Amino acid sequence: MSDQILLRFLSAGLIEVGGDDAKLTKLVEAASDLATALKKTPSKTSSFALIAFDPASPEDDPVITEVCDALKKRWPTYVNTFSGTPMKVLRALLLDALVQAAVDEGVGVAFVTSARNALPFIEAGNEQKIWAEAVLEIEGRVDARAEAEWATPDSITAPELKYSAPPALELITQPLAIDTESLTATLHAAASPAGAGSNKNRHWPHHDPTNWAVDFGRLAAEAIAGAIDAASEDVQGDPVDISGPLSALSQAVVKHVGDTLKLVSAATAGLQRRTNLIWWKETLFSPSARVSYRALPVSSVGALMALDLHQMVPIFSPVSVAAFLSETVLSLDSVNPEIKHSIREFVGEAVESAELSPLRIAARQLLPQLSGRGPILALLAEQEGKLTIDDAQFRRRVGVPAETALTIPEWATWIFRELQAARATQEVVQPKKTGNKA
Repeated sequence: MSDQILLRFLSAGLIEVGGDDAKLTKLVEAASDLATALKKTPSKTSSFALIAFDPASPEDDPVITEVCDALKKRWPTYVNTFSGTPMKVLRALLLDALVQAAVDEGVGVAFVTSARNALPFIEAGNEQKIWAEAVLEIEGRVDARAEAEWATPDSITAPELKYSAPPALELITQPLAIDTESLTATLHAAASPAGAGSNKNRHWPHHDPTNWAVDFGRLAAEAIAGAIDAASEDVQGDPVDISGPLSALSQAVVKHVGDTLKLVSAATAGLQRRTNLIWWKETLFSPSARVSYRALPVSSVGALMALDLHQMVPIFSPVSVAAFLSETVLSLDSVNPEIKHSIREFVGEAVESAELSPLRIAARQLLPQLSGRGPILALLAEQEGKLTIDDAQFRRRVGVPAETALTIPEWATWIFRELQAARATQEVVQPKKTGNKA
């Protein structure tokens, strides 16, 4: 699909290069340059997408300027081919670049979430089918990874214990040599009072056989034991040190157990996430506000739920997580699923609400400062106390009309997607100096 974007725009008659393959080649090269730039600065993904989606994008937006510069680099005389700013061509280049850069799955997340939010409220006309296929292709890849990360396998195969036993120890011993001459002498002393030495039998066998036998047994045993002990002392070798092999075995076992526990942890991570989400939904308690959602103003609760859920799940989350958020919001009695408010009203409330201070802080941490079109989070990051832009400026900044109507669950889903997109493409954002305001 990615190498067919510009051709599809050409086939649909949305852009025209007069059948000149050289001009098409220049467009392809410019799109490739933009894709390379986007991979280096993925935080631009949402801005690229919101301009590319909208046929009414402002010609003076910084993204349009960047695309014009990329095209001019490859095709210096393009201005002589087109009348005015060739917005359809530039937007086609942006889509091509986005699809190419979406091999980086962080860019893919930001592209898909931006599309799911904005495209339903933008008149795409003849481009609709091209957009839909591009979004579905990238969303399929992103969701496949998310499903894999959230899956719990039926079984876990532990790695083999990696341990090489040391070679067998060779023990060298000497033959046991008993001093037979000395043993003979001591046995003779044990058998007769006439034996040599002081330790001899006190009785003759024919005079007192009973006591003789007692002395002989004791003295003979002592003589034999002494001879064996003396011989053993001569053949004792050096102590055998097996601390090295035991230490290596211990380290191998520790690593094996650690690797196995990591496998178990990774395999059960998806189950743990689902369990945590069910607990969150059942308790309806906000980790950021430290109160029940039932105690919060209905106008703020959806956006705060979006922030809390965003902080509970990883970047790659199945599409069903957004549906889970919507159902959780609807579980509040105060939320009427039939009532809609303009997106401008929601943004105004998010700028002013004390309860949504954590959301504004998160927006400042996640997003770089934008001078052109970008996500709604960019407005929350820069506006202080009250939304000061009019409807026309709102349309230029976020890409959808200010009067776009959303339910509270739809608004929560919108904010959740933007938070996920911002984190997926996050760069190091320097904190903005905002004084004591939230």
